[in-house]
Amino acid sequence: MKKILILGYGDIGMRIASMSPNYQFVGVSRSRPAHQDNVEFIQLDWIEDSILNLPQENISSVVLILKPTSPDVGGYQTGFLEASRKIIDFLNHNIIFEKLVIVSSTRVYGLKNGRNITESVIPIPDDDQGRIILDFENFVLSESKVEPLIIRPSGLYDERKHWMKSHVDSFDGKKYPLRFSEANLFNRDDLASVIKNYLCNQEQTQISGVLICSEKAKSYSEIFSRICPECSFQDFFIASDTIGKSFNPQKLLESGLMR
Repeated sequence: MKKILILGYGDIGMRIASMSPNYQFVGVSRSRPAHQDNVEFIQLDWIEDSILNLPQENISSVVLILKPTSPDVGGYQTGFLEASRKIIDFLNHNIIFEKLVIVSSTRVYGLKNGRNITESVIPIPDDDQGRIILDFENFVLSESKVEPLIIRPSGLYDERKHWMKSHVDSFDGKKYPLRFSEANLFNRDDLASVIKNYLCNQEQTQISGVLICSEKAKSYSEIFSRICPECSFQDFFIASDTIGKSFNPQKLLESGLMR
């Protein structure tokens, strides 16, 4: 059986593998995760180490989940641009595969992109980090021998470990000031499911290009009432009246990948 290679095997990769017990995976990361029976794990830092020892045969698909090495501009350049140049060169010359998924971010869109953003909107990033992520996308799109599906998730969350709940649990009397009135979010399990469905279902191969993965924007007070129904939003947060960007998930809903 051919395997799925996940470069940047962490939380999302583990969820994908857990949802796909009948498929075999090769997970590559700097940090060793918990063992999964259907995952062959390789501990590797592709920034510092050679990647020539990665498996080169029996790979059907590749998932690229890169992260910055630090939150500053240099960390984004290293984590996205330097890493992708090394990885795409290796893939192009050493592995025959059919599908490529890269996980990007809605950070490539800025406030000037407005509301109800769709995949046809040209991104205008607000900061250098967003511009670097967009450069990463464009590099893979232009240099990879396999056309990638570019997934742009909004703020990823886990309902069981939500940051608002953590703030309440560790509250020290200092209210948290919110920058915007709403949040653009996407569940980590849903992102893993979208990728799994794309990789494992043959009928989805016609989907290509950019895919925004975001729920409809929700107010922070609405989110809080769901996460902490017994608490008062005003006791822990300073609300904002500022309206930010929002996304239209129509392509995602029509894709059949949210099953």
